[in-house]
Amino acid sequence: MQPDEFIKFRRADEKSIQILTTGECYYSSPENFNDPLDCAHSLEGFPQKILIDLESKLRKEKLGILHGLGSAISEKLRRIDYGVVSFCGRHEAMENQDPILCPNLWGHYAENHKGICIGFSPKNTYDTFDYSDALKPQSVENGRQFPVPTQPGGSNLLQHITTRPHIHENLLSSTNDRIIQVKYSDQFKLPTPNWDKVIENYENDETIINASSSSEMLSKLLNDSLDVKEVVSNKHKNWKNENEYRLFGNKNLSQMIGAEISSVTFGLNTPDNVVRYITSIIARFYGINSISLYKMTLISGGLSRVPFEINDAMLSSSQSSVTFQ
Repeated sequence: MQPDEFIKFRRADEKSIQILTTGECYYSSPENFNDPLDCAHSLEGFPQKILIDLESKLRKEKLGILHGLGSAISEKLRRIDYGVVSFCGRHEAMENQDPILCPNLWGHYAENHKGICIGFSPKNTYDTFDYSDALKPQSVENGRQFPVPTQPGGSNLLQHITTRPHIHENLLSSTNDRIIQVKYSDQFKLPTPNWDKVIENYENDETIINASSSSEMLSKLLNDSLDVKEVVSNKHKNWKNENEYRLFGNKNLSQMIGAEISSVTFGLNTPDNVVRYITSIIARFYGINSISLYKMTLISGGLSRVPFEINDAMLSSSQSSVTFQ
């Protein structure tokens, strides 16, 4: 059953602002994930005859590459060389299993409840806007501003928004095979490459012997020997409360996912100036009441999500600027 909404818990940082202003999500490298088994596959059973044959064929100056290859194999696991963006799937009919009511997801992914949760629609596509009007600093009452955060590498978010072409294919749609539902298993086991395919690659690809690094050599050997979707979707049942869905693509890049932003939810401890800043962005880019806004709160000792009026933040705001670390 397809989720009614895909949600993403985030720190209130530059990448969050980029999501809200461009509809792009950042594809993180699995190397930065806190679980070493996430997006990993096993290297146990690697054909030793390949290592023996390489030792006889590699020139002396390339034995360091062979040593690096052996070291990588001895670690028994390897992460895929793709970027991954993760979402939690929400089903309106499953309130008691709603991930947005899960305190540890807010604590873990949204900076101890100080961040936000952005919702995406699997049915509606993202619309581009006339950014020239939305981004003009506005003088309201005693000086509301709209400073534009800078992006890593010296590029400016304003320049990025106004020059980057936007693709409207909704990658979260049920008709798109790039959205992958995570499968949780009681007996967790890392996927294993097809070793026959690895041997075939070694025998048929003459460029392997000329690889400039052990990483390049291993990638060539493993080419087409794994089902990347199987690796990306494989997690232990202890993560099940996330009800996770994933997209994979080029790592360490922000890329358009084509899904309409359907909601923004503020955490229990989201600072007032961040709330004002983000509601200012939403008002200018999308208009009042175009995106559903919510605030997490405690009711009868339990975590609840209640509607939040954009005017509650905007009217009390003397300045909508904020500095991100």
